[in-house]
Amino acid sequence: MSGDLVGGCLCGAVRYRAARMARAGLCHCRMCQKASGAPVVAWMMVPAAAFSFTQGEPVAYRSSPGAVRHFCGSCGTPLTFRELDNPTELDVNLATLDHPEAVAPQYHIHTASQMPWLYLHDGLPTYPAERQA
Repeated sequence: MSGDLVGGCLCGAVRYRAARMARAGLCHCRMCQKASGAPVVAWMMVPAAAFSFTQGEPVAYRSSPGAVRHFCGSCGTPLTFRELDNPTELDVNLATLDHPEAVAPQYHIHTASQMPWLYLHDGLPTYPAERQA
């Protein structure tokens, strides 16, 4: 994918830019389900050095001992996820892109906690836990 990817929260208070993307996937873990209120969350992974908030300041939430999530303090839109032991990469909520249709997820992860009423028929690779290299 070439060109910057831009997006932001529902109310427009927080905006971001990602200069490039590494990969994209659909996460079915319980932490993502609870944080989003959705059965699955689409994430695009970007190099941390290629990402910046360009407007507003998101609120940080330590969702587990090893991870921080950022969201808009005004409207609550979940924006990013970062594993603290991986400072070189950042996950961006794909649905918050201005043009989310430009990025197609490539796999499903944490399908061991997938909702039993959600059936996957998209042909993408599935991983019960983390994605394999």
